[in-house]
Amino acid sequence: MYMIDTNRFMNIVLGLTLAAGAFVFLVTLVLAIFGGKKSSRVMSYLYMLSGIFGVFAVAVVVMGFRGKKSEGRPWHVFLDMKYQPKYTSQGQSRFFADGRSNRLPVQNTIPFDGTDYIADAGYHDGPNPNFLKADARYFFGVANPDMKDKDGVPAKPQWKDGKLAGEGFFVNHIPAEAITQAGGWKPLITRGQQQFNVHCAVCHGTSGRGGGGEVAYGIVGEKGLSVAPSNVVTPEIQAQADGQLFNTITNGVRNMPAYAHQVKVQDRWAIVAYLRVLQYAAGNPK
Repeated sequence: MYMIDTNRFMNIVLGLTLAAGAFVFLVTLVLAIFGGKKSSRVMSYLYMLSGIFGVFAVAVVVMGFRGKKSEGRPWHVFLDMKYQPKYTSQGQSRFFADGRSNRLPVQNTIPFDGTDYIADAGYHDGPNPNFLKADARYFFGVANPDMKDKDGVPAKPQWKDGKLAGEGFFVNHIPAEAITQAGGWKPLITRGQQQFNVHCAVCHGTSGRGGGGEVAYGIVGEKGLSVAPSNVVTPEIQAQADGQLFNTITNGVRNMPAYAHQVKVQDRWAIVAYLRVLQYAAGNPK
């Protein structure tokens, strides 16, 4: 990648600097001995330069040139958390009564897969479905993964007489798992309001109406920090399946970033539930 070895280049620079320092020292020494009435001003500068180069030379002698190998422990002036108190594998601990540093997994820890903890920490029969996100409806909002057109666009939900008659690619309604985990609809919506105000209101406003400029409902649109955020309480947005709204929060859309890493799965469903409340309050009762 580089045309020249960086260690060799820096060592050449160090060598030239040391050579310059040696030359200054010799000149200073000669003038001090044979210079006679040489200007004291000139000599003061030479003494200062000799001192600076001398300190530099001592530092090089102590620390060595770049690329120098040593079996000794490296010097760390700024530790930057390189060394921290910790237990090594099979190490002893004086904190615990049994003296072991290796502890059993914390209660309710989700196993990575089929790991065998049969020795002394219990055993589970197979991969944990929650960790593997086996429930596509809950973790991805997907009902029928094969329902896409020839261009790969997810199929829309099926409507009949103004009512949902079947699911397309995404689930039409919030999965029962999300409602159960929240403890019912009321706590789910309450949590959704709190999460919406934290993550969504800055762009879409607390009412969800978005917009920009003088008609903005969110700070981002008001300050012109981005394109005008979408109004998420329109009939067009309301016609989207719950799973599609969940997918938008998860992966983002157009100028909206993904929130998969900021908002956990359960809270994304809670936001969808609260968004339906905002849409109803905006005059879209269906």
